[in-house]
Amino acid sequence: MELSDNQNTVIVEGVQYSNDGTVTLNLSNDKKLKLALEKWSELGQPINKILSDKEQKILEQEACCTLIRNKMLSFLARREHSAEELRRKLKQSSSILKTDDFPDLLERCLQEMQERGFQSDDRFTRQYVESKLANKSHGPSKILAELFNRGIPREQANLVLDELGDRELWLKKSIECLEKIQKKGNPLSPHTVSQKLYQQGFTWETIEKVVEIFHGMENLPDEGGINRNFLIRKN
Repeated sequence: MELSDNQNTVIVEGVQYSNDGTVTLNLSNDKKLKLALEKWSELGQPINKILSDKEQKILEQEACCTLIRNKMLSFLARREHSAEELRRKLKQSSSILKTDDFPDLLERCLQEMQERGFQSDDRFTRQYVESKLANKSHGPSKILAELFNRGIPREQANLVLDELGDRELWLKKSIECLEKIQKKGNPLSPHTVSQKLYQQGFTWETIEKVVEIFHGMENLPDEGGINRNFLIRKN
């Protein structure tokens, strides 16, 4: 019987090789599947032969993995991502068909990214903390919560925070935060100071120190802002 006589048979009719290490397969059912060249080679390059159901499924899975990898690499090219961030973004992506085996394929591709050094939660955590310390007046609790929401365990986040931050740094950050609040022109009672700093993630130990400093400034003339040098001397 000729292959074309059976509508259920599927064969690979043509292969297009790309410079990016992928191949595009033209199937007899008008589908086009793009997969990694190494995977195509591992499958024995079954061109012009009837594909079994198992072979068709493998090819479709490999094509899905190619889409997942490309999406992951595009996200990682912009900035570091945690593994959980990549999971969420890939699950929300409308450009990838979500088959029943999609979750398993996603985890497989994520593991490949980690093994090849393209994705690292340790690297993401360190870069995230460094960025927050350089650009934001956030306390450690808020940074911890943000990292936890991105899938980073508290133990792992604490290790980085303990390495990059100390009491002196958090006190400095809390003073910077207080300066920004005072620039808005609102009256600052000790209660307001405590509440605002707590909302920004500073510990009660740091807040008590800042409130103590704040009390010592109540009788100072208003110079349009907090005197940073005075605060540092008080410490």
